[in-house]
Amino acid sequence: MAIEFDCPHCQQHYRLKDELAGKAATCKGCRQKIVIPKPVTIPNDRLSPELLAAREAEALAALADDAAKAETKQRVIDVECGYCGNKWTEPLTRAGKNTLCPNPECRQRIKIPEAKAEETLDWRQTRTKGPSLAKDNQLQKLEGVQDAAEVVNVSHTALKEADATGIELEPRPLKQKVMFALIALGLVGGLVLGVLQLTRSRTEKVEDRLMQEAVAEFAKEADALPKDEKPLLTAVMHAAAGEHALRHNTKEKFKEAMDQYAKAREALRVGTSPARNAACAELALAFLALGGTEQEARDQVRIRWMPEANLKTRPNERVFTIFEELQKTLDLVAGADPEFRTHLARRLARELTARGQPVVAVELIPVALFSPAEQPEVKAVVALEIYRADKGSGLPRKVADELKSRTADLSRSPSAQTLFHVLGIEKQFLAPPGQGTVVDSTRMAYTGKYLLEGKTDEALELARRPGLAAGQVRAFLLCADWSSDPTSALNEADAVLSAAAGKKDGSVSPYNVLRLTQIAAAAGKPELVKKFTALLADEALKAWATGDAVRLRLAAAPREKGDDAWAEVPDDARKIRAGQVWARFWLARQNARISGSRADSVRAVSGWPTPIVPFGKAGVALGIQDGAK
Repeated sequence: MAIEFDCPHCQQHYRLKDELAGKAATCKGCRQKIVIPKPVTIPNDRLSPELLAAREAEALAALADDAAKAETKQRVIDVECGYCGNKWTEPLTRAGKNTLCPNPECRQRIKIPEAKAEETLDWRQTRTKGPSLAKDNQLQKLEGVQDAAEVVNVSHTALKEADATGIELEPRPLKQKVMFALIALGLVGGLVLGVLQLTRSRTEKVEDRLMQEAVAEFAKEADALPKDEKPLLTAVMHAAAGEHALRHNTKEKFKEAMDQYAKAREALRVGTSPARNAACAELALAFLALGGTEQEARDQVRIRWMPEANLKTRPNERVFTIFEELQKTLDLVAGADPEFRTHLARRLARELTARGQPVVAVELIPVALFSPAEQPEVKAVVALEIYRADKGSGLPRKVADELKSRTADLSRSPSAQTLFHVLGIEKQFLAPPGQGTVVDSTRMAYTGKYLLEGKTDEALELARRPGLAAGQVRAFLLCADWSSDPTSALNEADAVLSAAAGKKDGSVSPYNVLRLTQIAAAAGKPELVKKFTALLADEALKAWATGDAVRLRLAAAPREKGDDAWAEVPDDARKIRAGQVWARFWLARQNARISGSRADSVRAVSGWPTPIVPFGKAGVALGIQDGAK
């Protein structure tokens, strides 16, 4: 059905769909607002009998098969001249024929158009082109009324009429903004990490080739080096290759690192020279890099620190530990000078404590480096280093309690007396120093006590007391080692050593001089380094002390570019010392790290004497690796 009604203002007639009933619209005729009425159905029982009869007759007439034909009227065709615009009519019978325009001024020949056939209107015929039962959608539409099926978007005019143009959109919540920002950052970060990983992978391949070249070239040039220096240089090269492989943090490279460190240790089994002992000390410290966390041990990129009794292993599986590897390395110097072993014990204890492994220091160092008679002193030495690093640790007191319960004489253990003092344990077996000359054990015990109490001046005064030069140097060395500023102690030690040299007093251990050299280099005192190294009689040890001083000087000034003049190397390969090569290795490493250019760094070391060029390349490989960390 459809709604038929007239506009109440201008009487414009409309025929609309039923679903538009009740909606507001604008009349096309008068532009007034109107409301589309609802359809009204009049029940048949309310019509009069006469009206019902008339309606029925009309329906029967409309449904009759032989509809009455309309009277045929005479029809004509409207014609218009296309040249002059004159209009006239012609009979229907002349349709399609030619004629002349009746306008006397035109008289052009034109064709009479065909007539349009008129159709008899019948309810059974439709004017649509669709199927006979298709829905009639050609109903009249009012302006301003829109069918729901035709809605695609809302115009600005409609929004304005609805007073909706000023509506503000609700802002996004902060949580949503943060989420979008994190997603964007994640995408950018992933891209950056991908680029960095690709760059790092390429850099690692270049480093690997360079280190491989260094090892291969050294193997060719090794025979040209002095026989006594070859084991030390072999150890240096393999240790460098081991460190380089270890830094890759992969299972395969870790196996290579273990192999390289083992080769370095094997090379140092030859000889017992002071320089060889010094190289063993550096290798022992380097071995600590192999230790890692429990997870790293499971991933086989590091090894455990201590053996585990209940560790489950596969049949015939060998479990490596730092305890075992370090013990093998320390066996190389078990018979070395006691002063050397004590300094090594201090350095190892500090490094192990810094790595969170003080138990390894307490359990391993005394038994690996010292005889049973020497162990009380070195246990106290290790405990004091742990105490200095971590005063809250319970290990120093545990060691002190063990030493306190000993029935053996502790008079040869000045460090034990120092440990008792700083922990407040009432056990005194060395009396406080009086006036004048003091014995060495008392000097060392109370010098350490004063230093740990922050009384540096009292410690220096006690170390300065008359006595043996060796005892004085040992006390000044302790002051330099434990002081934040070792300058005063180094100068005092220099004075004592110079006086002893004039008297040809050979009681001072060369390892104490070596240690003074190391401390002076780390403190940035190159003049004192020269003085101390000049006092060393052993040429190989002197060269090593000079080389190690270069290493420590560079470590203290990481932005300082090294100079080859700091470590002169003779052109004659037969006169090259391991310490000189050790220094050049560290120079190449630092300079490569600072420059970041592999090509420039390799070019710089290629001008060195041929036998030491491989060490320069090894230093460059590690230096580039240092810069990428």
